[in-house]
Amino acid sequence: MTANVLVVGVDARVMGQIRETLGTEAALSNTATPFDDAMVAVRKQRPDVVIAAFDNEHEEAIRVAQQIKSELPKVALVAISQRADPDRIRAAMRAGYGEFIVLPDDRELLRQAVHEAVFTDAPDDDAGEVITVWGAKGGVGSTFVAVSLAAELAVQRVCVLDMDFSMGDVAAMLDLEPQSTMAEVFRNIGKLDERSLSGHVTIRQGGTAGHPANVHVLAQPKTLDHREEPNSDAVMKLLTTVARSYQYVVIDCGSRTDEAATTAATVADRVLLVATPDVLSIKNAWRRLQLLEKLGVDKSRVSLILNRVDKKSPLLTIDDIEQNLGRKVTVQLCEDRIAQRAVNEGKFVRELDKRSQIAKDFEVLSGLVTSGEVVVERKQSVGLFASIFKLGS
Repeated sequence: MTANVLVVGVDARVMGQIRETLGTEAALSNTATPFDDAMVAVRKQRPDVVIAAFDNEHEEAIRVAQQIKSELPKVALVAISQRADPDRIRAAMRAGYGEFIVLPDDRELLRQAVHEAVFTDAPDDDAGEVITVWGAKGGVGSTFVAVSLAAELAVQRVCVLDMDFSMGDVAAMLDLEPQSTMAEVFRNIGKLDERSLSGHVTIRQGGTAGHPANVHVLAQPKTLDHREEPNSDAVMKLLTTVARSYQYVVIDCGSRTDEAATTAATVADRVLLVATPDVLSIKNAWRRLQLLEKLGVDKSRVSLILNRVDKKSPLLTIDDIEQNLGRKVTVQLCEDRIAQRAVNEGKFVRELDKRSQIAKDFEVLSGLVTSGEVVVERKQSVGLFASIFKLGS
């Protein structure tokens, strides 16, 4: 079967590279279609794949992608560029492009993208939900939140990706000894598919009666000298592959703001911004919210998760935090001795005490992910936080 491919906006040189790369695998014209005529050609040709230039006319490429996704959502979109610019990559992914290709370097990736558009059994509509867990600063418990949420979601197929490329601790927190890690994955990212992915994940088996918790993990290496820091293109390839294999993909980014973390936040279905109720954490949460806005992440996709909340003696009131961040706290996770036990013993909180308050809090967080917004009831109070801390300063 030959892929029906429409090429938009590229010059003659790039068109030649595309034709040479795809060979007999694709049916495409000798010349590219101008952006102004793209939608007419799409409606007439009904292509499997649209390949669009994403350099000088990237705004036109975004406009065309949005129109295509609105009218023909199953058409695969591929952006073609002369360089792998992180900002351009994120812009392309937000617009709906499934791949960002730099020719001639990414010839094999282009061939694979076109092949998968025609022969992949599972359509993109069946891709799993991607949840990025991002810490406002170090030490707020993003890894604990990520693995505990994954345990709640594990009645479905769920995979945790440790994307903290400095000090990722997912494997240690779950008492796992992975045979393969992120390092091997990114060294062979061009060959990664759903079948090879299964050889890299480590399975943490567990759970309670009526709630199995078999969480799949793609971990960081034990030693720092083997850790890889991938670019946006490689991260997108990984996320696309994992999302095709699992109902839920939970990404622990720690508190990093590197290319991998910002890419994961940009393309996630939901970003869980984790903070603790103290001044430094909330100030850094505000900085993260500003960055997410700059990256183009819609506010509706971002949820503020407040961890280690001590309601008996709060450091900061919820009202103070909400007033200064300009948004609601979506879910509160209580300060609980069960949480520390879970970390120290490499267990899930529901395995230690499924009736504990922290276990109930994670049920609430799971409900947010699976069914939508959570309303948190609380008493109104007069905040003093604004008088001691100005986020705009």
